[in-house]
Amino acid sequence: MKAAIISKIIIILCILCLVTGFFTVDKDKPYVENTAAGKKNIISNSNKIAVMEIEGTIASSYESSFFSREANAANLLKSLQAAEADNDIKGIIIKINSPGGTVAMSQNIYNQILRVREKKPVIALMDDVAASGGYYIASAADRIIAQSGTLTGSIGVIFSFLDYHNLLIDKLAVSPVVIKSGKFKDIGSGIRAITPEEKELMQEIINDSYSQFVDAIRVGRIQRNDNYSADKSDLSEENLKENADGRIFTGRMAKELGFVDEIGDINTAKNMMEKMVQEKYGNSLPVKLLIYNKKSTFSDYFSSFSEYNSKSNIKLTDFIPTSLILSRKPLYLWE
Repeated sequence: MKAAIISKIIIILCILCLVTGFFTVDKDKPYVENTAAGKKNIISNSNKIAVMEIEGTIASSYESSFFSREANAANLLKSLQAAEADNDIKGIIIKINSPGGTVAMSQNIYNQILRVREKKPVIALMDDVAASGGYYIASAADRIIAQSGTLTGSIGVIFSFLDYHNLLIDKLAVSPVVIKSGKFKDIGSGIRAITPEEKELMQEIINDSYSQFVDAIRVGRIQRNDNYSADKSDLSEENLKENADGRIFTGRMAKELGFVDEIGDINTAKNMMEKMVQEKYGNSLPVKLLIYNKKSTFSDYFSSFSEYNSKSNIKLTDFIPTSLILSRKPLYLWE
């Protein structure tokens, strides 16, 4: 009886929050919260620093719901574009907790960070993991800060798909029939074995994507030229070539090699950004951090409920490698 009443109350609250969230959230603008004052959209003469987050796989398509905090790639890209045009924002800190993802979306974010970097300073702040595509986007920032135990690196490309043609033919007695316009049209199909010629072609794609990855790091880290006095680690061509083989390393190792500039946390990023803003704009006012992420009112109320509920439901996809979920795509991904 009590369980039924509680369920009804939850349903009613969900409906109410859904309705109020729909009418109160501006879906075209990122959510902005003044972390010092705890109020939204406060306008002042201080130096405002946008703090953005990206969590999970970097991909153009993603599962989104009212329970989602939307710290995803698409929202980060939108927030970066908004912050670039926002004259009140003097700098950006991007918190990264991602093993990477698709090549194209990683490149979209990387290029947008470079555009922002031409106008205002950008700092990448690594969390638990900032590997592969996570490091790719970080390398576009003016400075990279990581925890000493952050896992990063994994510079490389992976392409995965399942080969289940033996299961179909030998176990299920199913013979696939494919009619195609060219011999490579169904490359990567799991209903037949990959041919040596196809494997060679896919290796060429992987090699080219890898070359783009290394070139992006070279532009972001080795060829960077700025006037900021903030400490930076210089990445050498030798270290880049030697360590860009898919290996991972800790934040402390990454700093020694030149892949990361500083070891620290959000306070380290804030202090560094304060100096960079002062040097960029000649303004000695202290910086004020603002959460610059789009999220719904509904998610604010029920994200904790969603997280608790999801932990109790184990899904089959939890055991499937991300490279197979995003199969038949070249990925900047560590798994």
